[in-house]
Amino acid sequence: MGGADRDADGEGLRRHFEIERELANRLRVASKEERRTLYTEIYKELFRRVEMPADSEAQRAQVGLLLELVAPFVEGRRTFLEIGAGRCDLSLALAQRLDRVWAVDAVDPGLPSGSTPPGFSFVAARDVLALVPKGGVDVALSCHFVEHLHPDDLADHLVEVFDLLAEDGVYLVVTPNRIYGPHDISRGFSDRAVGLHLREYTHADLADGLRRAGFGEVRAIRRPGQPPRAGRLGAIGAVERVLDALPARWRRALLSGVSRQAPFRPLEQVKLVGFKARRRGGPR
Repeated sequence: MGGADRDADGEGLRRHFEIERELANRLRVASKEERRTLYTEIYKELFRRVEMPADSEAQRAQVGLLLELVAPFVEGRRTFLEIGAGRCDLSLALAQRLDRVWAVDAVDPGLPSGSTPPGFSFVAARDVLALVPKGGVDVALSCHFVEHLHPDDLADHLVEVFDLLAEDGVYLVVTPNRIYGPHDISRGFSDRAVGLHLREYTHADLADGLRRAGFGEVRAIRRPGQPPRAGRLGAIGAVERVLDALPARWRRALLSGVSRQAPFRPLEQVKLVGFKARRRGGPR
């Protein structure tokens, strides 16, 4: 790639960063009532102003990882809710196996009419409480969603999911770990997320939020396909506290030397499961 191309790429990234920071600031200062509709408006504007690169291979790989992640939890279950579903690839795949699947997003993916399985429904984010039955969800998942919420909206979100879950339901949450951040377009421009990752979390941050919302037990998932182990979350929190106390420059230098284990570096992604009821044994 020539120098002119590199300069053009740099200008494009800077423009993307400035646009996201502008849009994020609008969300940060908006009232709770304004945010009810503003999320959809903000992301529609982002997609209109910034051309997002399509990477079909990466998208397929992510769906494969998520299917592996949810496998121990959806076995023997009937209903599934995906929050922040994007193109709905995961929900569509699970709709081939489960009785009822709801895919939720702020922006309608525009799926062709009549092309989806009978048990599948796309639900606009503003309509979740009206269209998804309370207590009717066995397994809920959000992947790279909670970091896009205004921090003041996280507690309400977790309580809403808790109420939608069946008595033995579970909520799986995947989000980029703040310790490795920033993970949005801010990387390279700022030491912290100032784009549309309105707040990035650690395992300890998010586990505390889940407990406050009423979840009877919270566990960390080591890697997709493996059941979570009791006790691991405390050790992770201790490591995070040590790393978080370091200056950002030192922390980045230290973590950059940690070898990547497919698909992630250790602790690079927060992967938690909240059990509505306290557990008695492994995932069903």
